[in-house]
Amino acid sequence: MRNAKLIVLLLLLSGGLYALTLIASPRPQLPPRTGPALAETKAWGYQLQGAQPNKVPIDADVMVIDYSRDGGGERAWTPAEITAFRTRADGRPRIVLAYMSVGEAEIYRYYWRRHWAWRILGRTFRPAWLGAENKEWRGNYRVQYWDPGWQALFTGTARSLLDRVTELYLPWRKPYLDRVLEAGFDGVYLDRVDAFGEWESRTTAEADMAAFVASISATAKTRKPGALVVVQNGEELLARAPYRRAIDGIAKEDLMFGVRGEEAENDARDVLKSVALLNRARADKLPVFVVEYVTEAGKRARAQRRATELGYVLHFAKRKLNAAPESGL
Repeated sequence: MRNAKLIVLLLLLSGGLYALTLIASPRPQLPPRTGPALAETKAWGYQLQGAQPNKVPIDADVMVIDYSRDGGGERAWTPAEITAFRTRADGRPRIVLAYMSVGEAEIYRYYWRRHWAWRILGRTFRPAWLGAENKEWRGNYRVQYWDPGWQALFTGTARSLLDRVTELYLPWRKPYLDRVLEAGFDGVYLDRVDAFGEWESRTTAEADMAAFVASISATAKTRKPGALVVVQNGEELLARAPYRRAIDGIAKEDLMFGVRGEEAENDARDVLKSVALLNRARADKLPVFVVEYVTEAGKRARAQRRATELGYVLHFAKRKLNAAPESGL
């Protein structure tokens, strides 16, 4: 008798859970983005460690920061703190974008589960999309970014009442994009878009990344009308018109210096190749941002002249992105 009652109870419970999956519970649309246009940017900043609202130069029209003080989830910026970043000392608004790595998984992110790195008796417990660790950046792992499991971490799946209830008890289930937009960011700054270059054996690698970025963009703009999507590197994707329509701007690291070593000048042919692609964005009236990690005055002056000629917005930063932006550049 007890077994029969238990079976009935389990059936009722499973039926109830199934019913919750059938009840749609879309997230409410957030208020539209307000503030300056991205294309009007004359100066920008980029700092992922130690950012403070009162340290951002007043002339920075755009600021890129991590969505959290520690990169994880426990010290995520609050809406009030994001408002502080968005408001200059003279009261004028600035654009604040949240950094996201879409081509690699990072162990310090809120979504990371510690057992993913375990290996017991030769068996691993990682999701199918998670690959090997990046030898140059410890704690970063290669991902199959086209996999629905990885993409769901950013955009979520079809929203049901069960999804919403689950997030109350398992906060890590809440999609990355929802966390960012609900905190008050103006949009996202997508890094490791160029990860497609590491999948030469996959013929659709570029198309897969272009589609992923487009999905992030569509989700962000549906949830928060006017939300901005800026991508970093991977300028080869600009050859695709639908991709250019999905983004609001592109940033390029080490355009003129740094590819062959710190502060080393890049091969002129490589620079011209990147410029030709970046100019496709310019032709579509998309702003192009450049970050160079150089300190020598002469190199900075040359980089600034070239960026001005091209109509790009240049920013000088430290490679670790741990210093407040410089003013007056």
